[in-house]
Amino acid sequence: MTDPSFEPRIEPDATARLDARLGSAFQEQERQGLRLAAHLRGIASLAISIWLIILLGDAGWFYIPIIALFVASGYGHYLLSRRGFRSDAHAFGFFLFDVVIITFALLAPNPLLPTAELWPPQATFRFGSFNYYYLLISLFLLGSYSARAMLFAGLACVMAWAGGVFWIAGFPETLFAIPTFETPALRLDRFLDPHFVSLDVRTTEILVMILSTAVLATAVARNRRLIRRQVMAARERSNLARYFPPNIVDELAGFDGALETVRSQDAGVIFADLVGFSRFAEMVTPEQLIEMLRAFHHRMEGVVFEHGGTLDKFLGDGVMATFGTPRTSPEDAANALRCARAMLTTVDEWNGRREAAGFPVVRLSVGAHFGPIVMGDVGSERRLEFAVIGDTVNVASRLEESTRTVGCRLIVSDALMRAVQDSKPDDLSVLRADVTPYEGLSLRGREGSVDVWVLGEGDD
Repeated sequence: MTDPSFEPRIEPDATARLDARLGSAFQEQERQGLRLAAHLRGIASLAISIWLIILLGDAGWFYIPIIALFVASGYGHYLLSRRGFRSDAHAFGFFLFDVVIITFALLAPNPLLPTAELWPPQATFRFGSFNYYYLLISLFLLGSYSARAMLFAGLACVMAWAGGVFWIAGFPETLFAIPTFETPALRLDRFLDPHFVSLDVRTTEILVMILSTAVLATAVARNRRLIRRQVMAARERSNLARYFPPNIVDELAGFDGALETVRSQDAGVIFADLVGFSRFAEMVTPEQLIEMLRAFHHRMEGVVFEHGGTLDKFLGDGVMATFGTPRTSPEDAANALRCARAMLTTVDEWNGRREAAGFPVVRLSVGAHFGPIVMGDVGSERRLEFAVIGDTVNVASRLEESTRTVGCRLIVSDALMRAVQDSKPDDLSVLRADVTPYEGLSLRGREGSVDVWVLGEGDD
């Protein structure tokens, strides 16, 4: 039986989700790009088919099976990618197939043309057919986030076109030589000869293709780095969101300074702990115990962030929260006091659900203090942790401890009350409701005594 009051559970760690997404993000985008490319390939092929039939009449039907193979290749690649076949080898294989069938369509003579209209093979270079390779490159770009793949695609197009040129060059009637400019009439006749193949135009086509794919590969590599930086930035924001409320995550994400710089400032500190947790742990299974802690931490995190606090750390069956870190505000003391009381209210509501479900209630004790703290990163080069330390932290911890001896649920230091009075005097009467002064409280490990305010009766 699962305790319904344990819900809502904490979501999986955002950093772990981002790490998992980073490894598959490009493959997923490539798969979606292949789907879009397949659809666009079908639309473009339909338009080209209609145009060829209009332009060539019945002879245009020669290209329809080739175009159908081209469309099938696109959808075949996409469907295989859905089954997990997403390697570069598969992409290269399908692209080579596309290049072969397109090169055949561009350079092979059309047998359906009447003999009187049948152009010599050399004349096929006169129709701007090379432009179809750019359409192929564009469709390939939609399904690839790899600069290496783009370079391969450009090289494949260049090699196929160059192979076609060498094939045509092998025909005995093919003309390459260009008369000098001193013989303009002969030069013009040569250009108009259907057996003439202009090597300078072919070289220009190949050069522009190489440069274009190099630019596209650079753009793909740049976009890939940009996406990686965005994912890393999201991971950093996620890490910040584990400790700080959402309203200051944006500020910290754009902060140019370093958190490791040690600073001293006034802040509110709260310690909250489940009373009698050890005894409770003996009554439930380990799985129920973990679920209960997750539900407790989830609720405490929400209360802290709702009141503008920083979740400093989880302490097993307790939490430590600060108010005024890393930025101070006039609301810090009042927010700390509001949060301390809201923690108790939240646990009371949670206990109502637990009791209704037949599970034992839990008891929460809270200590709150206000004063100077020191904050900064502590640890080693291999592992750093943002920490808040100082006498104020120690006192807040001892105040929470003292709820057992005093017999109450909440102990607030007089220093925190005075800070609230100085910063938010209009709210003091509301925040002080139901709390009573308690003078001369002795704290473990500390000389002298402190004046505090207490709320509610409690027991172990």
